[in-house]
Order: sequence, then C-alpha cells, then structure tokens
Amino acid sequence: MVQMGNWVCDRMVGMDTMNAYDVVLLPTMGQAVAYRKAAATRGDALFGVTVSTFEAWVADLWELYGDGRAIATRLQREALLRVLCDGEQSCACALDRVAAACVAEAAGLPAFEAAVAAASEGALAGVGAAEVQVLRLAAAYYARLEELGLVEFGCVLAELAPALPARSVRVLFEDAAPLSAAQQALFAACGSLDVTVHAAGGNEGPVRAPEGVRVRFAFPSGGYAWPALLADIVRAAVDDDGRAGVEHDALFAARVVVAASNPALLFEQVAPELSREGLAVALRGRRRFVDTDFGRALLSLRRFSCAESGTAHIAGYGDIAACDVERWCRADLADWALSPFSGLSRKAAFALDADMRADRSIDRQAVRERLGRESSTFASMERVAAQLDAQGIAELVAAVHRMTNRSEAWRAEQLAALSAADRVASAAKLAGLAPAAAFELLERAQVDVSRIVAPRGVAAAGLPYPDVLIAGQEDAAALGRGACEVLVAADLTSAAYPAADRETAASSLLEKLGIGCTDSALGRQRRAFFALEHAPLRELVLERCLNDASAEPTYACAVLEEFIDCYRADLTATDDIDNVYSLPAALQEGMLLRGEDALCENRMLGAKPQVAARVAAPVTGALSEAARQLVVLPRVLQGGEVLREPCLSPSQIESYLECPYKWFAQRRLRLDDLDEGFGPLEMGDFAHNVLHSFYKHFAEDLGQRKVTAENMAQARELMADVLARHKALQPHLRTSVNRLIPTSEMERRELAELEAKLMAYLDYEAQLLPTFWPAYLEYDVAAGGAVEYAGQKLLGTADRIDVDGDGRCVVIDYKGSLSGAYALAVREQGHLGKVQALIYAQVVRHTLGLDPVGALYVCYGRVKRATGAYDGRVLENAHLPNMKHKDCMCADRPFADVLDETEEAVAAALERMLAGDIEPRPATPEACKWCPVSSCSKRKG
Repeated sequence: MVQMGNWVCDRMVGMDTMNAYDVVLLPTMGQAVAYRKAAATRGDALFGVTVSTFEAWVADLWELYGDGRAIATRLQREALLRVLCDGEQSCACALDRVAAACVAEAAGLPAFEAAVAAASEGALAGVGAAEVQVLRLAAAYYARLEELGLVEFGCVLAELAPALPARSVRVLFEDAAPLSAAQQALFAACGSLDVTVHAAGGNEGPVRAPEGVRVRFAFPSGGYAWPALLADIVRAAVDDDGRAGVEHDALFAARVVVAASNPALLFEQVAPELSREGLAVALRGRRRFVDTDFGRALLSLRRFSCAESGTAHIAGYGDIAACDVERWCRADLADWALSPFSGLSRKAAFALDADMRADRSIDRQAVRERLGRESSTFASMERVAAQLDAQGIAELVAAVHRMTNRSEAWRAEQLAALSAADRVASAAKLAGLAPAAAFELLERAQVDVSRIVAPRGVAAAGLPYPDVLIAGQEDAAALGRGACEVLVAADLTSAAYPAADRETAASSLLEKLGIGCTDSALGRQRRAFFALEHAPLRELVLERCLNDASAEPTYACAVLEEFIDCYRADLTATDDIDNVYSLPAALQEGMLLRGEDALCENRMLGAKPQVAARVAAPVTGALSEAARQLVVLPRVLQGGEVLREPCLSPSQIESYLECPYKWFAQRRLRLDDLDEGFGPLEMGDFAHNVLHSFYKHFAEDLGQRKVTAENMAQARELMADVLARHKALQPHLRTSVNRLIPTSEMERRELAELEAKLMAYLDYEAQLLPTFWPAYLEYDVAAGGAVEYAGQKLLGTADRIDVDGDGRCVVIDYKGSLSGAYALAVREQGHLGKVQALIYAQVVRHTLGLDPVGALYVCYGRVKRATGAYDGRVLENAHLPNMKHKDCMCADRPFADVLDETEEAVAAALERMLAGDIEPRPATPEACKWCPVSSCSKRKG
C-alpha cells in the first residue's frame, strides 16, 4: 500500500514519527546521515530503523533475498554494451549509449522486456530499424550479464517482490521525487510493504519565501563582476551574523551557502581572497575527471604516448626525420611535464619543453627514454596512459600519498580521480573493452570534490562549520531547512538551468514503447528551488548576471520567473516588470548591483588596494632615458671580441626603415617562436645554402664560372647532387641554424616543390647577366672587423657578388618571392623601400674597390624574375629578363649617386634609432604583414 502525503519534515526529520517506520528512505546518503544526526540530537537512536537511500536499501535486500547475482554498475553497463557494439556500424551511431540509457531507465518494466524479446525474435512494429538494433543490443547485453552473473537494477526491482518475506515493513519515502514506474511496480507487487510517501516540496512551483527571510536580488553586469559582488555579500552576511551572536546546531552547514552551476570555478575565484580576510571557505561539488590535475596529466601523456605513428623513407637517404612527429603535439608533453605527476622540477620541465620545441625531428622513443631516466613516475603513468594498468594506478595512489607538500584536499581530489580510473579499468577488464574505448568512458567520468580553505593559523578540522560553503544546486538543496543564515542562489539564467526536457534517441524509443518519464527537468528545478528557499534562516539572495560571456542579455530561468510572479498583483500585466531587472517594485528594494568596468577592484574582489608604487603608464613606441642606451646591444665578434659601440646589419636597417616598432619587436626584443619551424625562414636558408654550395662546387669541381646553355647538363647534375646532400644533412645540423625538417606528407611535398624551383632556376640563371660571373659567395663584409656605413659600424653577409672583366660588380640577394617594394621606383612614393642590396653595394664599393652597377633581388620561386636597382647605362635590358625595367633602371645619373643618397637617408634613420625612436610608423601595409605586434594601433592592411 502506498500513501501519499505532503512534504512535512523539518530538517528532513518527521519529528513526531521518527520511530513510526521500519525504513526511512531519503534522496541522498548525505540526507540520510543528517536524518540520523537530527534523531540523535533529540535523543532518539532510531534502534531497528533503516535510514538509507532507495538504491542502497534495494541493494541490501537483493543481497539478502536475491539469487546471488551482483547488480551491474553504470560503468559495467556502458563497457559491456560498447564491446557488444564494437565492429558494427551501430558503433558509429553511438547505439551503445542509446541502449545504455534505455536499459538504465526501463530495465525490468514489462513493456521494455517484451520489446527486447520481440526484437530478438524478429521485427518490431512501430519502431525504426536503428531502434530495433538498440533493442537487440539490449537483448545481447542481458545474455552477457547472465554469463557474468550480473543483473540490472531495474530487473532486481521486478524480481525482488516474490523473494521478500511476508513480514510487514513500514517504509517512509521522505522528501521524495515522483516515484518511477519501476518503483511503483515494486511497491504494488509487495503487499507486505506499507509505504508512505512524503513528496518533496515545490512540485507545484515556487512559493513566497518563508516568513522572516528577506529576499534580495543580485545583478552583476557580467561574469567578471560576480565574484567581487559575492565577496561583498559574504562580508555583509558574516558581519551581521557576528553581531547577532546566534549559536547553531550540529546540522548547520555554513553562515553563507552559495548554490552555483559551477561551484569549483567559483570557489577558485573567491576562496583565496576571503581566506586572507579571515574566513573559512568550503567547496562541495563535482568536477569532471579531465579537469583534475591527474586527469589532465594522464590524458596529455596518452595523447603523446599513444598517438598514431608511421614511417617515412626517402630512397637513397634513409629516414630524414622521425615521421611520427606531426602526429604528437609537444604541448601535450609539456602539459604532462609541468603537472605534479611528472615528478620533474619546474626547471627540468621547462628544459624538456624547450628541447622538444627546438627540435622538430626528435624521435618519440628518445623522448620516452629520457623521461624514463628523469621521471620517477613516468613508467607507471605510461602504463596507465596506454592501457589503464591497475598496478600502475596502485603505484600512483602510493605516489599521491607521498606528496605531503600538497594540501590534503588536493590529495583527496587526485585520489578520487585515481579511484575513478580504477573503476573504469575494472569495468573495461570485465567487459574486454579496448583501452581507447575505456578512455572514452573515463573522459566522461566525474569525481566528487570537497575542500576547505581556512585562514592562516586556523585548523580547518577544528571548525564546527565554515563561514562559506560553495556547492552545486543539488547539494545545496539537500542541506535542509535552517542550514545557513544566508543562501545565495547563483546563475539563475535560462542557459544554466533550462526547463525543457532534452529529447534524445532513448527517450523517443521509450515513448514509442509506452514508457513515459514520471519526472521532468522543470519538476526537478522546482523542488530544488523550493528547498533553497527554505534553507536560510535570515536572507535569500537570488543572482543573475545581466549579460553572458558574449555580452548578450540573459533571461531568468523558469523557476525564478515563477518565484517573481508570487510577488506580483496582476500576472496578466507586464508594466510592473518592464525594466532591465524584470522585477516588480516589491522586489527591487535592496538590490545588489556591480559593473565590470572596475577591473582591478573586481579582480581583487572589492578589497581596498594598497598603493605600493606609482608607475607612469608606458607609451607605445617610447623608451625611457635609461633604456635608450640599450636600444642596440653590444655584439660578440668572431674570436670573442666584444664590440660595445652600436653595430648593425643591413637586414636590421631595412627592418627599421619598414617600421621602427616592428624592428624593435623582432630584432631587439626578439619575439621569436620557440618552436623549430618549417616556413619561409627555413626554406629561405635552405635555398641560400644550396645555391652557395652549388656555385662553390660549380667553380671548384667543374672549373665553370657561369651557368650557360652549353654547360646546363653539368649544372643540373651538380644541382641534383647538392640538393640530395643538403636534404640528408638537415637532421644532423644544429637546431639553431634554421634546419628544414619535413615531418608530414604535406611538408615533404613542399620540400619537393622547393627542389623543383631551385632546379628550374638554373634556366633563368643562364640568361641573367651573361657577361658577369659569381666571384664572391656569402661575402662577409666585416671579415676583418666591422666596417663603417652611414656613420655606424656594419656587419653582414652578401649572398653573392658577380663581377665582369672591367672591375664592375652587381650585388645579388636571393629571394623566394618579390614585391613592388624591392624596386627603385618605390622611392617616388616617399620611402626608401628595400635597401639591403644597396647597402652591400656601397660597402663593396669602398672595401673591394669594385664599381657597383646593380643591386638586384633575384627570385628563385615560382616566377623567376629580378628587381631592384641598376645602372641602365651599363647593363642591357636583355641581360635582365623578367624585370620591370622602368621601375628599376637608373639611367639619368651615376649609380653611385643612388648609393650615396641611400646612405645619407639611412644615416638620418639610424640617428633616430639610436636616440630611442621606436614609434610605430609602418612605411607600407606590407611592413605589417609579418609583424608580431598584432595589437598595434598603427597596423595597416
């Protein structure tokens, strides 16, 4: 017999009927413990009374009166269904998860059991083909459970009634949600059970707050303002509570309870500052396994260790680089190395990260060997990451116990995460589940987190209760009446607490089978809100951020709207809530507001900042007087000599002329990527080295000075040999020399394309400057010491200097691509353009005594062409193919005048540089293209 009643218990205890029942069932085990505490407070030991949850009570009955089969856990169910689903197309459709949801909800119900039997024997009317597969999967699962000696909880409810003794048992369902169909069927079948149900309050919707409880609303303008506003609420509540001097009983949870949608995040935001102010702050909630330190470390190591690998071989040269490099991410390895579970110091972890990022060819096995030597936990972690090894988990549990430098709360959280991993490992072993699928289960797991941060010098264990308890809404709602002085219900938006029930494939199938759900999302929210209303003794604060993370307005969740309606005179009118807060006047009194504009104050949770020093705000592009002398650092020359006076390279000068701020960021601050790359820089250095080696051997080994149509066959043969040797050499070079290491099929194709471009360049080379030949390759203009240019010391290396028989020369700079900025005509637009080759030409003019007649940029890329500046009175247009001659030719004056004018303009620019002028001043939009300062206000293009 089932009797329904209203929610009448006080603090979860029917005070007048404590011993009127043999069994008292509550929603959670925590509430069951509180029930016993309340009874003990009244001097009643509840002798002979079972106080538990429904699930635990049924499990005890099954253990006593069942047939010996163990009840399957959720993990076992999901693992077994995944194994049964593997290898079929249904796995791709996640039919195992649909079947798991159906079994969890409806196992043991006649309609479901009949559908499973019918689907096993043949087609089932009224359901789709995929749904028939789900039911057949459930049938196979039942058979597998039988083999393993397991049984579903729902089937236990269906089979338990005949096994129970005839003795009458009085059962009280306290604070109960609507009974499920399986529960109703069990109680209907057991005539010996006299069941009374005290339904949880709130099923009909919210009511006004209890008499004597003040209702206030909190409206931070956004997420950044909420922690500071909460801190203000806590301070005020603690002050009021302290003045009142109220004593609380053993069931009191905290002075302030905060019910949040993400309690762990909110705890991390407010607990440190509040504890510094002398308050004890506790957390009670759940955290995703992947968000624990152990979860993050384990999954990072798994991605590193177990990523797919392959092999790559280039005929004649063997393995150039480890071919699995592109399949594992160095960031994953760094995440693991910096975690507490690596056993590495921060210095060793950063050193490992730097070494890995600087060498893209490093072999993963070599990394494993290094980690095995340096980390005491790597072997255990790797076994767990590979296959959830139980022995490895046990070793890590012992390691966590040894981490006494960590807080007890931290160790408890990691042990809970390890316990979750152990449970998944056990379920996977039972089911024969592959490691990859087992890790999918683990990634969906959650762990209980509980911690407390007490003020310095205060033992948390000695506190009767914390000042602040931050919990999830479900945990806060289970605390009972009078559990706190002030309750803050946070995140009351429709996004955080949607009222609509999610329609899933499982719910759709069960509906077709006539199995409806007796509860709803809105019902659960109403009961939780009702419990939250009745938890505080003094004040109820309801919080809703006015704007979400995208600065879009938020909307109140359904139960909050229903609660507000309790205070409105006319629900058909809208003018009373036509305001930004959607509140009637009666609820606007005492509203708590906070904006996001006071960034520092919000970050400090509203605490009064103490002035430590006043520092002038830095001005972009300006250097202090003290820093100006450091705008260019001393250089170390060959042989170890230190040159303390400013010394620059042509490429530095060219970068400064493009934009002083870009030069400062790239050349002085050196905002370089830590990772060894595979891009224009590496390809450019590779091409330069190949061309230098080619011309060197072309002259020394073949005795040829210039590539021509007649010696083209020899040139091609030599180029092929040089390319092969340089490719094979790359893995053996130092990582600091911009090696070109392909680690993926795409990069290998890019390298092959570069080789083809360099081979094709020989045809263009045969037409270029036929009366000149390469005489100086990679010419160091300061071989005998820094030279003078524009009044300053200069260092640098010219790619190539071609000469003719009359003492004239042309400076050539190789480029993978060209733009209009390289041509002399760009000066008509008011800026110097590219000057590197012109600077080298002027220096060569003074140091080698040659007569420069050209400073050219020659492209070996997809389109072979040249640009720059040349003396049109000396060089013929036909000798400079694929060039826009009108943009590059200097025909109306001596070429030396162009070099002198360039030097004068550079001298003026260097004077500004050494005076500390680094103001953002891009000469062209192209100057901003590769600038690392993406937030520059002067950025163009």
